[in-house]
Amino acid sequence: MSLIAVHLDLNTLLVCLFFGNLFTVLLVIAYRSRQSKDRTTGLFVAAKLLQLVIVLLLMQEDFLGLRFTLPLNVLLSLAAGTVEAFSLLKLLGAYSGRVRTYYFSLAGLSALSLLLIYILYPDKPLHIASATLSGVLFIVYPAYILGIKGKKTPLQEMMGLLYGIVILTLLGRAALTFYTPAARNSFAPEILQTLYYIGVYLLMFLGTSGFMLLSREQSYAELERVATFDELTGILNRRSFVQRARSKIADLAKGNIPFSFLLLDIDHFKNVNDTYGHDTGDKVLGDFSRKIQGQLGDSDLFGRFGGEEFAVLLHCSDEETSGRTAEQLRRCVLDAVIDGIPMPYTVSIGIITVHSGERVPLNTLYRLSDAALYQAKQQGRNRVVRSRETPGSS
Repeated sequence: MSLIAVHLDLNTLLVCLFFGNLFTVLLVIAYRSRQSKDRTTGLFVAAKLLQLVIVLLLMQEDFLGLRFTLPLNVLLSLAAGTVEAFSLLKLLGAYSGRVRTYYFSLAGLSALSLLLIYILYPDKPLHIASATLSGVLFIVYPAYILGIKGKKTPLQEMMGLLYGIVILTLLGRAALTFYTPAARNSFAPEILQTLYYIGVYLLMFLGTSGFMLLSREQSYAELERVATFDELTGILNRRSFVQRARSKIADLAKGNIPFSFLLLDIDHFKNVNDTYGHDTGDKVLGDFSRKIQGQLGDSDLFGRFGGEEFAVLLHCSDEETSGRTAEQLRRCVLDAVIDGIPMPYTVSIGIITVHSGERVPLNTLYRLSDAALYQAKQQGRNRVVRSRETPGSS
């Protein structure tokens, strides 16, 4: 009765594997038909197709015979493992030439060793144990990236933990084959084989669900990035700067902490575009953003308000500190070099400082700093001018 139950459970497991992968492939292909094609998803679909073939061969093992299905399944499993690892690592941004070399070498060595074991030691549990160890080597690096080295989102941490559990399960499965005497009796091989397929099922399920969820997570992250940051300079866009600045101003006012608002404008930027072209102008904006960002602290805000106009909110900054910082910002862009060619440009800055705990509207700060910026332009540009009007009087 137990042997029959194990056998029936194994067949059910294979059927679940087959239809699970089949439906996954169909859904992904249907989704991709309306989306731009990408190599990462293509690799994932290819891995699932290979796994479909593997499961079909396993389902026909009794009919086709072990001598035919085992070596073919070994090669297909290694190919599927390599392709799926590539798709997952590409999605995580961890794919490189070194990684590609590692997996190709691992696949080749694993194929050679497994086929030699198949020829020299015709013992099915030993084949399964060896394949299990090879599978562990394929998923160790993705598990490391997800659980330790990655961006550490909750999804990635959970996937890393689950991959770790699968690795321990597979290692335990292999150890039972090598060190348990019962592994050689008539009943134990069936149990070990079933445990192996359960491990494979969990691994395939984790790979499929994890890939889809990670793809979704990255899509949301990209949408958030586009909505938050300026595409050209990589700093906050106006909308995001305003939202964060209002929240920060409220917190600073509540804590009676001084802060300063700066409005920066690149001088004669239109002449740069007209003389050197818009491509060079874009590089000047990128150079400017990088240099200004490098002078600011982690608690400061920096955003592009449009064109060549930028804004800075200096956290915990009184008149003396903000004046010194503004001068550093003005000087840091002098003597710029773009693509190895001297491309001097300057910046004018208008500044306003809030001392009291009063919550000053951001629109008021913008108006006052803009008036100071206008004075800087009128006085010859390339200078810092502080607003003489107090925010509370507005």
